[in-house]
Amino acid sequence: MTGSPQRPAGPGEVLDVVVHGPVSDLGRDLIRRELPPDRFTVRFSDRADPDRPAVLAGCEAIVVDHAPLTGADFAAMPRLRLVQRLGRGPFDISAEIAAAHAHGVPFAHNRSGFAASATAEYTVLAMLALPRRLVEADGYVRRGGWGPDNRFDAATADLAGSTVGLVGMGRVGRQVARLLRPFGVTVRYASRRRLPAEEERALAVEYLPLPDLVATVDVVSLHVRATGPEPFRFDAALIDRMRPAAYLINTSRGPLLDQAALVRALTEGRLAGAALDVFDPEPLPADSPLHTLPTVILTPHIAGRTRQVAEMYYRCAVDNLVRLAAGEPLRDLVPPASVEEATCSS
Repeated sequence: MTGSPQRPAGPGEVLDVVVHGPVSDLGRDLIRRELPPDRFTVRFSDRADPDRPAVLAGCEAIVVDHAPLTGADFAAMPRLRLVQRLGRGPFDISAEIAAAHAHGVPFAHNRSGFAASATAEYTVLAMLALPRRLVEADGYVRRGGWGPDNRFDAATADLAGSTVGLVGMGRVGRQVARLLRPFGVTVRYASRRRLPAEEERALAVEYLPLPDLVATVDVVSLHVRATGPEPFRFDAALIDRMRPAAYLINTSRGPLLDQAALVRALTEGRLAGAALDVFDPEPLPADSPLHTLPTVILTPHIAGRTRQVAEMYYRCAVDNLVRLAAGEPLRDLVPPASVEEATCSS
């Protein structure tokens, strides 16, 4: 989305930028490299920063990730001209968006989908690792268990020949279907809106209603939005319909999945395993029973956060900051501002 032109910086003016929250070394280096000090003052801050009130008071543009900004934060930034959000994280940012607009501040949030490919790659990786019991076998060798009693010999399974069920067919679901083509699997999907017949043929996928899908596939992978007019929940009833030899993968959002029901199914042997990159809550509590289940792969919400994807997020933020300083139209603005669609590119 592209907004109306902003007031450009005058001769000798320097745009005061605050980068708020935890930032990787990659992000710090890129921001410092791409925003020249003669045109931008860049300060990194978080809620523990003792100088935070003074930092926010001078802020004209804030780049933020992780926890949302509060109403008090906006009140502390009287010079603010742009909120540039890097990502949403596992929380609702609707109040942050509303607060920005209430203060007359444009809110930009990249939604171009360039994390779709990375998330799809992770999903296929999990589909390969689960039936091959990769994590279990790795631990077995590390503990010195490999010997005449090799319990993994002829005890794993191919992905080829299996049936995969994709719940949701947006950017990520489509990309997963494309990546699965060489593996010799049957791909079925369930979605709120069925794809046109020509697209189903192009992706080599077969539509099934969700209850039928989960009961007939070897792997279920969730690719559904956590928010929207029709909230979705992969609940105990759906888990109970899955085959005992099936696997469940969630790379979308933790609240989509009934974790307690999943733990029960795994503990009782009614499900073969799972791969979870997202949880409810996050981070996963240390006392979660998921930690004790050997057939579960646990990762810290990184499916769509490769180095290349993170760099794209930061480059899009930098692009908007440069546009703000130059008085050019901003990209990826979120309504209710009157804006037109655009794609953030590097």
